[in-house]
Amino acid sequence: MGDAMVLGSRRRLALTAVAALILVGGATEGVVRGLHGGDTVAVVEHATPPPSPSPGATPAGTPTPTPGWVSGATLPRSLQASLDLHAAAAAVPLRFQAPSIGVDVPVLGVGLTPRNAVDAPEGPAGSSLWDDGFWYRGGAEPGQPGVFAMAGHVDRVGGAPAAFWNLHRIAAGAMVGIVDQRTRTVWHYRITETDEFDDRTANGMAVLSRIYGPDVATGRPATVPADKLARISIITCAGTWNGTQYDHRFVAFGDLVGETASPPPA
Repeated sequence: MGDAMVLGSRRRLALTAVAALILVGGATEGVVRGLHGGDTVAVVEHATPPPSPSPGATPAGTPTPTPGWVSGATLPRSLQASLDLHAAAAAVPLRFQAPSIGVDVPVLGVGLTPRNAVDAPEGPAGSSLWDDGFWYRGGAEPGQPGVFAMAGHVDRVGGAPAAFWNLHRIAAGAMVGIVDQRTRTVWHYRITETDEFDDRTANGMAVLSRIYGPDVATGRPATVPADKLARISIITCAGTWNGTQYDHRFVAFGDLVGETASPPPA
């Protein structure tokens, strides 16, 4: 299997993983490899999703530095703080919503595979894993300065649509939200740019730093960036299926513009 950043599989065992540059043995080494169907994945039970925030609740703000943060400080962990980065994927109390393309999915926190690639778990064709979003737990959490990195499958075993089938339709100006089910806070991000990268470009440091932030891309714990801005990156596969993987990656980039409270369940 060739190298790639995110998963887009049409058959069992034909998997790829989100790329990351991980610090190994004191040297920065690019590690991007295919996942295998035997990888351990936690069994996840999804709670009843909260209602989507009403369009009127979406803030019209502009990106501003998040207050109360010190540049260079390590970002605190409130989600899966006890899990090692090499622990299996597990549910987090978040939902990812992109109303303009009809996406509203539960989220798994993922770490690294034994090969130090960011995990992109899968399962049989009927598995709920194809309908999940994958947040990299080593990066920023919702609302934090830095990059909240979200990936997802474009299709599942057999080629049927998966969670991010329509991601390529998202456009600059669209709003996406991360719902924190613990507090019912909705973190609103505005998409600022979309791009499509071939494998070589996608695996380069410049793109990886944009997707994960410069700390994560070089294997360091995520810290508050100098500009203190909170960003999001959303990744899936694109391009041509070569029998093993897709040859391009589609990425949407955005900035945090505000937060609102989600209405309580009926």
